[in-house]
Amino acid sequence: MTGVTSKAEREADLVMGTNNSSIVSKRSVEMFYYPKPHFFRYFVKKPQRRSPLINRGYWLRMHAMAETVRKFMREPSNKPKFVLNLGCGFDPLPYMLLSADNSLCRNTTFVDIDYEKLMINKKMAIQKTDEITQLLEDVEFLPDDSAVQIRSKQYLAVGCDLKNLTKLDNVLKAEVLPTECSVLFLAEVSLTYMDVESANAVVSWASKLSNGEDGQFCILEQFFPDGPDHPFASTMMRHFKKLGAPLYSIHEYPSLNEQEQRFKNAGWNHAHARSLWDLWSDDDFVNCSLRASLDSVEPFDEWEEFALFASHYFLLHASTRSRVPSTAAETLPEPDTQMDRSAHFKLLARCPPGSGQRRFGAIIPDSYKTVGYHSGLGRQTRLSSTELYTKSEGTAEAHYELPPGDIPARMCHTVTGLSNEDCLLVGGRASPASGFKDCWLRQGNQWRQTKSLRIPRFRHSAVKVRLDTEYVLVYGGKTSDGTTLNTWLAWSSRKEDWHEVETNEVNLKARFGACLGSIDGTSGVVFGGIGAEGKILEDLFTWKLHQRTDGTLFLELTDQTENLRKASPLFNYIHRFGATLSQTAWGLVIVGGIISREIITYDKEIMLLDSTELIRCATSGWSSDHTILSTLGLGKRLEGPRPLLVGHVSCATDPREVLIFGGGAVCFSFGTYWTEGTWLLQDVNSTIENGWTLVNLQLEKPTSKTSARSQNKTYEAAEVITPIPRVRVQNPAQFQEILAEGRPVIIEESDIGPCTELWTKEYLTKAVGGDRKIVVHEAQSEHMSFQTKNFSYRTKAFGTFMDEVFTGDRQYLRSISAEQPTKLSTNLAVDFPDLGNDFRLPESLSVVTDNAHSSPLRISGPVTLWLHYDVMANVLCQIRGGKRLILFPPCDVQYLHVPPGASSSTINIFQSDGSVASIPHTSPQEAVLQPGDILFIPPLWLHTASPTGDVSVAVNVFFRSLSKGYAAGRDVYGNRDLQAYEKARSDIQKMAKSFEGLPLDISRFYLLRLAQELKEKADK
Repeated sequence: MTGVTSKAEREADLVMGTNNSSIVSKRSVEMFYYPKPHFFRYFVKKPQRRSPLINRGYWLRMHAMAETVRKFMREPSNKPKFVLNLGCGFDPLPYMLLSADNSLCRNTTFVDIDYEKLMINKKMAIQKTDEITQLLEDVEFLPDDSAVQIRSKQYLAVGCDLKNLTKLDNVLKAEVLPTECSVLFLAEVSLTYMDVESANAVVSWASKLSNGEDGQFCILEQFFPDGPDHPFASTMMRHFKKLGAPLYSIHEYPSLNEQEQRFKNAGWNHAHARSLWDLWSDDDFVNCSLRASLDSVEPFDEWEEFALFASHYFLLHASTRSRVPSTAAETLPEPDTQMDRSAHFKLLARCPPGSGQRRFGAIIPDSYKTVGYHSGLGRQTRLSSTELYTKSEGTAEAHYELPPGDIPARMCHTVTGLSNEDCLLVGGRASPASGFKDCWLRQGNQWRQTKSLRIPRFRHSAVKVRLDTEYVLVYGGKTSDGTTLNTWLAWSSRKEDWHEVETNEVNLKARFGACLGSIDGTSGVVFGGIGAEGKILEDLFTWKLHQRTDGTLFLELTDQTENLRKASPLFNYIHRFGATLSQTAWGLVIVGGIISREIITYDKEIMLLDSTELIRCATSGWSSDHTILSTLGLGKRLEGPRPLLVGHVSCATDPREVLIFGGGAVCFSFGTYWTEGTWLLQDVNSTIENGWTLVNLQLEKPTSKTSARSQNKTYEAAEVITPIPRVRVQNPAQFQEILAEGRPVIIEESDIGPCTELWTKEYLTKAVGGDRKIVVHEAQSEHMSFQTKNFSYRTKAFGTFMDEVFTGDRQYLRSISAEQPTKLSTNLAVDFPDLGNDFRLPESLSVVTDNAHSSPLRISGPVTLWLHYDVMANVLCQIRGGKRLILFPPCDVQYLHVPPGASSSTINIFQSDGSVASIPHTSPQEAVLQPGDILFIPPLWLHTASPTGDVSVAVNVFFRSLSKGYAAGRDVYGNRDLQAYEKARSDIQKMAKSFEGLPLDISRFYLLRLAQELKEKADK
């Protein structure tokens, strides 16, 4: 019946939908990683810059397919060659190769094959594109009902469902392939969307197409390197199921061996599969200079997540040729059963709801029953706060002071415990291009800043050592310009100063994210980490720190790599990046991280390095009789969810206990997996339960002088506050004038839909869904501060939130994307479809609608929002309740205590007595909004808001008012600073660095001169 879509057609549309997402990501890669000419641009109407993780993952996919084709074309042959791309989508690989490698393509014809509907659309796009048609010699565009849609000398496009192999076989034999030819089939994540029987029919048919003599097949798909229950695998599968395009073959052939056997059973004489992570580490596939060059395109530090993605995708090459060169991987000796000690240990999980979502933070030593978890990456942003974990019920606060809130939020930093519960916090980063060099010391239960590093450093390793006094030994890491470091530094607790440590070893390569452990306080081990070439380093060194008579330090390094390689079959599994080390009575416990070429499987997630045996072998000689390495896995029996051990922390809370918590990962484009809760590793016979849990701290006190001054200072009440004018806007031209003026106005008597009448508590609860989970701010005081994070992010049911906020709780909802909160901006109509028709902007604000970035729903109890600015313009539409805002023009920013690189102030403008703080040299303006009012807030106008009634409900729409200049990459909240500012801040760091080594008064002289020049330019 016409007009009715069949089930098969609907399934085909869903599969074609995955092509749309894929080419947008590939277009992002092309824009930033590929030289022109660009071809994805003609198939992607609205390009988007994907995150560095997505870009690198798709770059590797694209490189894998292109390199396979290039290798096929380089092979000597007197036969014509054909590349048949099965399920090609809009991928322009043929045009890219014809443009960049024309001479290599001279004996090759490319044939794209996909659904008829898709290929007709592809044909229409190509017809309009001169850059492509000029590449295609003697090109013909054939009628829509023709099987061959496009024909040219070296390129053909065929429309055919791959399930219709009879038609496809006839078309290829009659219109495309000569009797004698070499054929390479490509299938990049296409066959897996077909039912297994149909996909296998394609694989079998392909083996016979070129008389079964000269065929090759390259398939790139997902697989389960550690089973479907691995956190990444389960997140990936939920994603595709939710899209309505589930993966099929992966269940039938979950491993590389099973995929290889699948092809051999289908008539292919040879099949060899490797994970993309394995290929990444292969210098013949991705050479060193190419790997290193990627970092110059955009800063990258998502290594664990990249490895997880690449470990779940494989590239298989099959051939029908009778003789093929052996590519069998080196067979490693099987570990002795004595090396498996999992039966001697157990891992106890405790994962109650609301167990914390934080990764890449650092442990703060506290007491035998409490530990802190400082900073790191939270659900929405980097955090400056510290969580407290305890094993004692009733504990409500830390024993010692936790880091103050004015230490800037960071991740990938270290905190090293010292005597008397002192500790040293070192470095870390904001973005990968914005490292920190500041260091903070807790001494005598007070935090203060101590001597900074010479250059910023993150992903470094640190350990305590003791000679004449206590030292913190720091090794490796990365700095803001992407340089991988190879220096050893020592911080002296006596002098509170840093000194570079001389070493004897020149073969130790620069690295970051390495494992550095102490054995006896003056000696230890260092291994793993990622080198400057982007590969995990497979070595192990022992070290011993000496002190010369003149007081200088010398580090003696010994390369034990080959000794340990010969002594233990488990050698390849300890070279980790991002793992944690804990010194225990059993030895050094190695937890999580990633390894080279493959994923860390369940049975090797936790390993034990017997440091006593290691030192004995290093001093008395090596033999295979010593068990230096053993596997603990996840213990004898894991009761509870499997943790994703990346970005986590661990510490020995007792000589025979290791506490693990935190961590998780962005699972590529499939969603985020959080490791919530605690895990306690102990002897299998231990009777102690895991009592470690997260404490809900009631107050985070800013303890430093700076923080206390900025947050708690009482100002005089402002006497003059200019009211923001009220206007009526009848048409778009009037609003364009307001936009050009660049000053805030309140637009009144505009129609924003029935929401002002409908959105009662009951209506909203029903429309959103009382059980729907949302993330809200729970405030600890009436003034929320983004700088000190005196609030918590809580996940709760929407109905619970509404009940609580309407009874006066200090809570605040700023909606985020329901599907991908870390990747997509929120859209009211998409995230709350039952509210979408209730709210609309008037036609006079069409420029806002046409350039909209996001439209968050805001519901607020009796709390004030911190003073901040937004880079994008926005209109704030008050729907229920009232709201009072204080705004400051952009020129006032210099007086409002906004830290460099931040967008929020440390000042509470609304004071506890209800007055507005009088800030010298500023010009505050006031807006009091009632339901139906629309406040236009121009870019960079600082503003703070407070409800004037019980509960405020509003929607604000951010929109792009500039034609260019916004920051490249993802900007979920619309508040990333302009690209010019981000670049200039980086340049300032370089300017300051250029004066290093000069006397302090001289460098200060010139820096002040430069600052004056900048001020003069700002004042023009």
